Amino acid sequence: METYTTDDALTTMGFGKLQGLVLVYAGMGWVAEAMEVMLLSFVGPLIREEWKISAQDESLLSSVVFLGMLIGACGWGYVSDKYGRR
Repeated sequence: METYTTDDALTTMGFGKLQGLVLVYAGMGWVAEAMEVMLLSFVGPLIREEWKISAQDESLLSSVVFLGMLIGACGWGYVSDKYGRR
């Protein structure tokens, strides 16, 4: 049985419409995540002022967002490993 490297597979397969669509969709997901992280730096002080919370509570609120990202990444990683394309 012959083995292939990733570079061999990409060279053989080429870069077509499907790969372009996957790249665009992955990029859109990355942009959405980046916007969420960036938004925290702008919205945090406004939330602190509006809700009259301390700086520590504002930091906790930001941390909860990142905790949600961690749980989501682990959860969807498991789902994609179990049910994804083989």
